[in-house]
Amino acid sequence: MDVFEAMWTTRSMRRLDPDRDVSDEDVRTILEAALRGPTGGNQQPIRWLVIRDAETKRALQKVYLRCWEKGRKPYEEKPGTVAPNVLSSADHLADNLHLAPVIVIACACAGAGAGTSRRRQDASVYPSVQNLLLAARALGLGTTLTTAHLLEEDTVKEILDIPERVTTYALIPVGYPTGRWGEAKRRPLDEVSYHDRWGRLGPSVR
Repeated sequence: MDVFEAMWTTRSMRRLDPDRDVSDEDVRTILEAALRGPTGGNQQPIRWLVIRDAETKRALQKVYLRCWEKGRKPYEEKPGTVAPNVLSSADHLADNLHLAPVIVIACACAGAGAGTSRRRQDASVYPSVQNLLLAARALGLGTTLTTAHLLEEDTVKEILDIPERVTTYALIPVGYPTGRWGEAKRRPLDEVSYHDRWGRLGPSVR
């Protein structure tokens, strides 16, 4: 798949087919792609936790559902902030996370490297997460980057035996989507890009 097609059509797929398994080979492929992501000083602090065990996924789903119920409230208080179909699909994920064939959690050892700040650490994690999402798209696998679990991160770490020094950054369900691929709506480029000074529009290519 052309890299631009992958970038244009990779969107959050929260409705995954529980009856179609994801092969170990495909899991390794998307993780290998993730490993190619850049990290500060090439220190490679990221660790990937792959979860298939049904009981463990169920325990995570219970925590995730509680977290989503808390995180959903601001959207309820301000209707229209998020499209109803997006909330519906997020509700579906919270109710069915345990049915995803695979859950991948992106982690990093806190404070890896001298002078490492949380912001710098983030910059060494999320590019690799995006690589994983794009690689999954190329294989026809649906994913979504979620962080709702961070509201109860200590509980998640306890379930998964994650050491205290390790931080979790994203929880990513992986499976074959039940919906169709397509481009997500985005604002026009000229509304969100400036040149040389804030607010100064650049050349428009027609």
